[in-house]
Order: sequence, then C-alpha cells, then structure tokens
Amino acid sequence: MTLKPGDLVAAVRKDIRQARGAIRARRARLDEMIAEAEAAVEQGRRDVAATSGPETAMAVAGWRELAAEAAPGAASASWADWPAEPEPAESGPCLYRVGTAAGEVPALVPLLDSGHLKITGSQTPLADAIVDALLVRIVATTRPGSVRVSLYDPRRLGAGLGGFHALSRPGLLTVYGVEEFKDLLGSLDRDIRRIQRDVLGGGHSSLSELAAATGRRPEPWQVVIVQSPARGFRDDEVAHLNSVMHAGAACGIHVICRDVPVEDASGIERVDLTADGRITTSMTGELPVTAEPPPPELVRAVCERAARWAGIERDPPRFAELVPHRMWSESSAAGVRAPIGEDVDRYEPVEVLLGDDPVHALVGGPPGSGKTNFLYAMIGSMAARYSPEELEFYLLDFKEGVSFARLASGRTDKTWLPHARLIGVNINNDREFGLALLRFLARELERRGAAAREHEVTKIEELRAADPDGHWPRMVAVIDEFQVLIQQQDKITDESLYLLNDLARRGRSQGIHLVLASQNIGGVQTLWGRGAILDQFTLRIALPKARRILADDNPAALQVARFCAVVNAESGARQANRIARLPDAGVAGTFDALQRELWQRRPEHLAPPRIFDGAHVPELMTAPALPPGESAVGQLIDLAGSAATVRFDRAPGRNLAVVGTRADEAYDVLASAVLSLSRGHAPGSAVFRLYALDPQLEPRVGLLARRLADDGHEVTLGGELPEPADRDVPEYLALFAVDAATGRAEDLRRAVRRLVEHGPERRMHVLGWWRTTDRLKADVVERVGNVRNIDAWVALDVRDSELSPLPGGQMLSWTPRHRRALFHDQRTGVPPQPIIPFEVMSETGDGVA
Repeated sequence: MTLKPGDLVAAVRKDIRQARGAIRARRARLDEMIAEAEAAVEQGRRDVAATSGPETAMAVAGWRELAAEAAPGAASASWADWPAEPEPAESGPCLYRVGTAAGEVPALVPLLDSGHLKITGSQTPLADAIVDALLVRIVATTRPGSVRVSLYDPRRLGAGLGGFHALSRPGLLTVYGVEEFKDLLGSLDRDIRRIQRDVLGGGHSSLSELAAATGRRPEPWQVVIVQSPARGFRDDEVAHLNSVMHAGAACGIHVICRDVPVEDASGIERVDLTADGRITTSMTGELPVTAEPPPPELVRAVCERAARWAGIERDPPRFAELVPHRMWSESSAAGVRAPIGEDVDRYEPVEVLLGDDPVHALVGGPPGSGKTNFLYAMIGSMAARYSPEELEFYLLDFKEGVSFARLASGRTDKTWLPHARLIGVNINNDREFGLALLRFLARELERRGAAAREHEVTKIEELRAADPDGHWPRMVAVIDEFQVLIQQQDKITDESLYLLNDLARRGRSQGIHLVLASQNIGGVQTLWGRGAILDQFTLRIALPKARRILADDNPAALQVARFCAVVNAESGARQANRIARLPDAGVAGTFDALQRELWQRRPEHLAPPRIFDGAHVPELMTAPALPPGESAVGQLIDLAGSAATVRFDRAPGRNLAVVGTRADEAYDVLASAVLSLSRGHAPGSAVFRLYALDPQLEPRVGLLARRLADDGHEVTLGGELPEPADRDVPEYLALFAVDAATGRAEDLRRAVRRLVEHGPERRMHVLGWWRTTDRLKADVVERVGNVRNIDAWVALDVRDSELSPLPGGQMLSWTPRHRRALFHDQRTGVPPQPIIPFEVMSETGDGVA
C-alpha cells in the first residue's frame, strides 16, 4: 500500500493531537495528585494536633506514595536513593524535596511553573542545605541549559553557591555584586516585558501553558536567589521585588528569598527556620522537617554534567590561534579583517571586517559579559596582521578603569602597542577629551578628502594607489562606554553627535572607522532620536545579555553562553547571526606576549602613543619650557597635552586672576604661573614680588620665594604694594588670597586697582587669587560694570552663573569638578576651556611647594 503525501500529513497531525491530549491528561492528573497530597498534609496536621507517636506515622502514611507520583524520581528521592543519571525533562516537576517531614516522608515544595519560595530565619547552614537541595534536583531533572540561576548574596559575595560555580562557565549562573541589586531587578523586568510581549503575545497566560500546548518550551526557567544585605533592603527595593514576583512565575521566573520581607501571597511557599534549628514548611504545616544537604561530590558532578551538555564540552579557542604565522603580512588598502573567535557550530574562524561594508562596529554587553576581552581579541588580532604603517588605533575608555592602560608603557612592562597613537583612560569626567578626538578625526577626514580630490580619486584604496609614498593607514577609533560622551544635554553632546554622524557617514571613503562599545545604550536618549548615526554601524557584536545591539526581534544575545559573542554584519538582523566562542585574551602569556613581540618589531622612528589619564595630575616640571614673559597655568584637555599659557606683555589687561575657594588648587595655579615665568627668564631679567595675604599660606609662599632665589632671581616677600611705574625689567606681583587681607583693606583695594589698570604698560603684572567673583570685581572695578582690566582668568569651584562679570564668562555651561578648572584668555579669542591645574612639587619632589 502506497501512502499519499496528504495521508502522511494527516497521520502526523493525528499523532500530534494525540500527544497533546496525553500531555493535558497528564497535567490534569498531576494537578489531582497535588490536591490529594495537600489534602493528606492537611489531614496530617489535624491528626498531629490530636495525637502523637504511632498515630502520626499513620496519619501521613499515604504521603510518600502521593509524593512519588507528584514529583517522580530524583525530584523527591532521598540522596541514598539518588539515581546515577537522573532523567532530564522538558517540563519541570511541580514539587521538589527540601528535606524529610516527621522523620520519614519527603517534605516537598512547588517551584518551577508554580511560584516562589520564602525562607525566614537566620540559620545559614540550614538555609544553605535547603537551597542546595532544591537546586541540585532542579538542575538534574531538567534539560541542561533550560534553567538559569541568578544569585544576589552581598553578605558572602557569592560564596553561598560555591559548589554550583561550574554552571557559570556556560552562562547558567550569574552572581550579582553588592551594588548590583538594581541591575538584577532591571534585568528581570526586561525579561518579563519581553516574554509577555514577544513570547506569550496574549495567546497564553504563562510559559507552562504555552509549553503544554506546543510541546516545546521557548524560554529557560530562571531561578533567582536573593539574600538580604546586612543593611537590609529599602522599601522601594522590596516593592520592586514584590512586583517582579507577582508577574514572574507566569514568565518562568521563580524567586527564592532568604530573610527578605516580601509579602505573603498566593504562590509563595514558606520555609521557616527557628533559632533552635526547627524547620517547618507551609506544605507540611506543624510537622517537623529535617534538612538534607546534598553530598558535595554530587553537587559538583551534577553541575559539571549540566555545564558540558549546555554546550561547552570543548575548550574555547586559544588566543594564539588568532595570531597569523607571518606578522604584518597583509595590506589594509581594501579594509582590515581579523578572526576574533571560533564558530560554535562550524568549527571555523569568525572574522570581523572594517572596510567599505561594514564600515563601523557597535559592541555591547553588561558588566562581566566579556566586552573588554572581546576588544582585546579584536585589537590583538588586527595588530598581528597589519603593520603600524597599515593600521592605527585611537583608544578611549570612558569608564573609571584602565582597560587600555596595559597597551601603553608601564612601570614594570615598558612595552607598548606600536599601532596605538592615542590611549585615554579614566576619562569619565573629561568628556572634552573625547570631543577632542572626534575633532582630530574630523580634521583628518578633511585632509584625506582634500588629498583624494587632488589625485582625482574617491576612496582611500584608490588614494593609496595614486599616492604610494603618502602615509594613509586605516584608522580605527575604539571608544569604550562611549555613551558617557553624549549622555548630557549640553554643547559637548551636540558637537559630539554632529561629528559622530559626519564620521559615520563619510568615514567609509577615507578609511576612518569607529568601534563604539557600551554596557547599555538603551537609556541614551540623544542616540535614539538620531537613527542615522546607529544605522551606519552595521557590524554589531552582542555579548551575553546585551540589550538593543541586535534587531528588536533577535533574542540571540539573551541566549548566548559566557565567553561567546553574537557577530552580526547586517545591523543585527536575525538571519545574519554567527555565534563565536572567544578566547581569553587577558591572561598572562596571551595579549601581553603578542604586544612584546610586536613592540620588538616596531620601526625605530615610531614614537610611543600619547597617553591621557583622567586620574593623573600632571606636574609642572613635565611641561615644556616657555619663552620669556609666558606662563603656564595648567594642562589643556586635548590630544597633545598642551599647556594652557598666558603671555604677559605691555598690552592693557595682561594680568591673571584665579577665582575659587579650593586653596590647594588655587595655590598650584599661581605657583605654576610664577615658576613657569621664572624658567623662561634668565636670572636678573625679571623681578618677582610674592604676597601671602592669608597667614596660613606664608610657609608655602616662603618656600616658593626660596625656590626663585635659588634659581638666581630677584624676589621680595611681603611688604607694601608698589605704585605703577616704568620698569627696566618685568615685575610679576603674585597675590595669594587677596580677599583674606585684614587691615587697610580699602588701601589694598586702591593699590590693586591701580596696578591692574596701569601696571601692564609699565611692565608690571598682577597674578592674584580671589575666593569669589564678587570680591574680585569689587577690588578691580572702580565703577559699575564688568571686569575689563584682567584678560586672563582661571575659575575653580565657581558656578557658571557667577562668571558673567569676567571677560568671556557670559553664556557659559560649566560644572565645577575636582582638580579641574576653567581657563580663558581674552586675547586668544578661544572660548573658555577646561584645564587640569599642574601639581607644583618641592625641590626634593616629596611635597607640594
């Protein structure tokens, strides 16, 4: 008999209907057994209250049989009866054993596809035993990879599940740190919304119902263990957790609370621990329960087996596999291409490409996902293939860390990556430096465009062919946590977005590529209103749990294991996913060994990269010497690390004012100005007059005077302010804390006013420090009006609204911050700009002068 295709389809459909009917019947029978079990427990409670001894055993005699049916096999077996290889299931049993009730029967609680568990009491070993027993049974009786565990245990920093840490290798266990509870709740919120919207879609009330109807579970269960911190939870945190628990069970999210004051509600079972070690559960009532901690070797075996079967049975690739046999053997004329890992399915390299298409890359991943490791793998792989003549890196890290610092010369390792032309670290508070890099790249874009027009070509590959003697490497700017640059509503954000958009659009033709990396770009409103920027970043790399990197209908990042990445060259479209297993590029003997070898190969003429460290305070002695009459007050936040300078000549207004209450920084600014002037003048070619108008500053000003005298300069300390008069050599009057002077204040004010007004034309210049703008204005302005006889100023902890009386101080946006100042020199025509005040060291280098 020959079966027609239509008959075959009908037969298969019939089998599917029968299978679904069997599942529904089994589910109904399971519900009946749970009801019978609960009824038996309730009867046992009543019998225990009325009787004791043998009668108790008789009252619960039927519980063991009911329990075996409700939670078959390893879910309810004692450890002595534990099967060698528990049979995993697609749907989790409803009841799990947490111990033994009344000395002989399993004490069971529901969890997966049911609700949550609340453990109260401070008996940590007992609570550990209960949680460990639950997790072992859950991991062993479900398909490997179908259950993911999150742990928030700030008291013990994640040590509470020590035996389960093998699950962290494939991403089945995530431990949240002390300050990451908000991140945990936010992640659960997003999962609940996504599952309700995209998975259930209004067609089913829960994942368990969907799995019963389709025979397939589309989402893993999530078991979340929450231990209260020592400080306890705030009310808003508890309320947030309550809302997660209310909606979470239907989405496969089940919370085990330990000493957390969440609400008692339907679907939340209780396990109560007393100070004397007594355990009771809401399922077994007054029946005493004995905890049964699982054997440690069993925990390890179950977790190792689950980890292997979850997809990491083979080791990740080695970093050395990314390095070619012949270093620097490839041309970047058409683009740069480099492997970053191994395809998890096809056992072949996964490459990233930056060229004509794709041009730029967007990298995303939350803390601990391996984002920095990926960047190292990419940078190292590219640097091994292309020489510094072919490829240049510009590397910025906005977070408060030093991810790229190891690519520069250090105290112990003097090597540096030859391809790195700029390395910026710890620049979270110096967004101006990120803007400076974008301005530099924009200028380079224009330079290359002009060269292309001159040679009548349209792109970098053609320019290199037309001008073989020119220096036209591919330029790759990697900006980690780039969202910091554009997360505020101000002029820096506006200009940065404009430049990013321009570079994203035109970088293709000129060989300038951007790699933007972030932990989270979802909240950066300035990005999402300007889709044209991110549309240009067609290469997307999503690390585990990354959000908004791939397309909205592409959940691959939520499912990928640890040490893996989703590499997608079609703007995150679902069909373009490639899953790459990444090497560990951070351990000793990997990237550091490659950098050492590349450094030894570097061309002799190649200079080290420019380093900017936002946490470093530059020293005055590292600044270059200046011409006579020119002083340095700090370091500009630019790519070159230039000094902010003021030239004192005979033009009106050539004075300097420092404003602010931070005494140490104000002293450093004035002392820097004086010492840099002294370095430019030969001994005898200038006179220095120092005035410590605050007695507390006298020792430091005295030390500064000795330094000047030791260098051969004519210096006076204190005394009366001189009258403006013609001088043969310049005289510099440094006034420390002008508004702290006591006695004859009005005489001092008149003398300062005459000096700033008439001194510069007679080669006498005032360098003064005032604590407030109002006092500065009162001292130097005779009538109503703004300050016009002091061209240059440095503002410390002064709000932008207070700077309006100063030249150039109108319409400013300035937020004071530690060890930063705002500098302006009216003569240059440049708007006020942030600087880093120099640190002025003593002669011995062991203190501040």
